[in-house]
Amino acid sequence: MRIVLFISLLVYSLASFSSISPRTYNALNDLQASLAEATSQEQYQEIENDLLELKQSLKGNSLGLALTLQILAQLYDIQGDAGAAIASLKTAFALKGLDDSTKAQLGTSLAYMYFSQGEFHNSILILKDFVENSKQDVSANVLALLAMSYFSIENFKQGLPLIERACKISKKPNESWLANAFAASYKLGDLKKSIFYTDQLVYNFPEKADYWNQKVGLHQTQEDYEQAAIISSLSHRQGYLSKEAQFFNLGVLMASSGAPYEVATTLNKALESGLLERTEKITRLLMQAWLQSKEISKATNELSYLYKEYKKPKDGILLVNYLMEGEKWKQALQVSESLVKLPISKAFTEKQKGSVLLMEGVSLYRNGNTEKALIALGKASGLKDSSSQAKSWMSYIKQMEG
Repeated sequence: MRIVLFISLLVYSLASFSSISPRTYNALNDLQASLAEATSQEQYQEIENDLLELKQSLKGNSLGLALTLQILAQLYDIQGDAGAAIASLKTAFALKGLDDSTKAQLGTSLAYMYFSQGEFHNSILILKDFVENSKQDVSANVLALLAMSYFSIENFKQGLPLIERACKISKKPNESWLANAFAASYKLGDLKKSIFYTDQLVYNFPEKADYWNQKVGLHQTQEDYEQAAIISSLSHRQGYLSKEAQFFNLGVLMASSGAPYEVATTLNKALESGLLERTEKITRLLMQAWLQSKEISKATNELSYLYKEYKKPKDGILLVNYLMEGEKWKQALQVSESLVKLPISKAFTEKQKGSVLLMEGVSLYRNGNTEKALIALGKASGLKDSSSQAKSWMSYIKQMEG
């Protein structure tokens, strides 16, 4: 959620303004690229130091400073420090001399962060002013976010017109927006609108049994039993989905509506009760829901299951990262050693190999095996993408060992 929700200012601003020097342009571009590729805490720390140094050098340059603060906010958010991310965006948003478009994008990013942390009133405060006073066209995403902020405090009357506008100007049907338009209109007792949105859901997503059932129920509420019978028959012909698909679609819808914790607890209870069979698809959804809920320990457990059962390198690499962040060095070493044994292939690249060797070396050192740690780091230093960090770690270990 956090990565998807951030609206990147970098490409837009650098293409639209000439107040940034080529040197600053290149520095920001490099730092943004480094952040996208970073996988370890050491890399994040190095990027943060570079950003803070750049920030100091850009005093008086509002646009350059705003972009630096925005990348810092992304870094903090990736690390799970939402408070620092919000503070960084607030500082950028308050800068003088920014043009309206840049202010709008900074404000939207800040509103997304507020929303993700449950600070719905702050999200509304920023977005309402922008929607009401903006001199430029307001995007469907912004309208939907403001609507969802209102829905989250159960202000359906204010939120419904906004989600309707978002649905209307969207280039293609957005399932969660339509579903929330249905829910809001139903909450407000507008059955005519409720039926309109169930029609839209059934038409655009005919494989979803729930929408057919909702439509049947609405017609029954209006005592239109003939129409309810017709829809029920069509629903039967459409066929009900499997339990896995029903839960998966429910989870995706809830997650896209800003409720990852509810997704995680719903799936977890269904698995524990035996109502739902554990599959890769369901486990991956559960893992993502725990991550979005900031329940890192629970997400790590699900990721461990995925790697153990399906042996996908990307899962193993992510697992080692989380284990190292949690200082679970013994487990991190076990997983990294299993990854190192994999041959270079499309699924496991040389770049990933270097990262794994680096992680193995650090884990070995943290487990007290300095000699083997230096061997692993030596191998990592021979690979282009991991060379610099590996050499730094080798130097550090040698200094520490005297």
